[in-house]
Amino acid sequence: MKKQKRTWIVIADGGEARILHSDSNTRDFRQLPNSSFSDPQLPTHELVTDRQPRVRESKSNTSHAIEPKIDAHKKRKIEFIKNLLQHIERAAENDSFEHLVIVAPPFMLGEIRKDLSPRLQQLVHAELSHDYVHQTNDYIYEQLKDFLPQD
Repeated sequence: MKKQKRTWIVIADGGEARILHSDSNTRDFRQLPNSSFSDPQLPTHELVTDRQPRVRESKSNTSHAIEPKIDAHKKRKIEFIKNLLQHIERAAENDSFEHLVIVAPPFMLGEIRKDLSPRLQQLVHAELSHDYVHQTNDYIYEQLKDFLPQD
């Protein structure tokens, strides 16, 4: 009897994610329990509480705000992805899956790639640059079925 290949499909964007499961015996995706993540989109004034630091020009009394090196919303999205990857890493340590398929918009896919641990990198079977967070599991299956590990 063949061992089932368990694949986790991570569908993410900067503020929402869910993890779907597929095994080699099924022809669909099921959402894992407790695997829906979201980070509410807060207005900028709630993310940035301090007034921007200011700098004075040496030749006049003009002052300018110093722009932060990273946008507050972008920083929050990166933190969201890091937390999601920590969850996936813990599952990998428990051998919850053998293969990982990651689907995210281009910017988030790049951030995910940067933060993947060596262990998770070895488990990645496919990466796709799409925004499927608001799509149904059936739709996602139809789009991804050719990218899943084969028996």
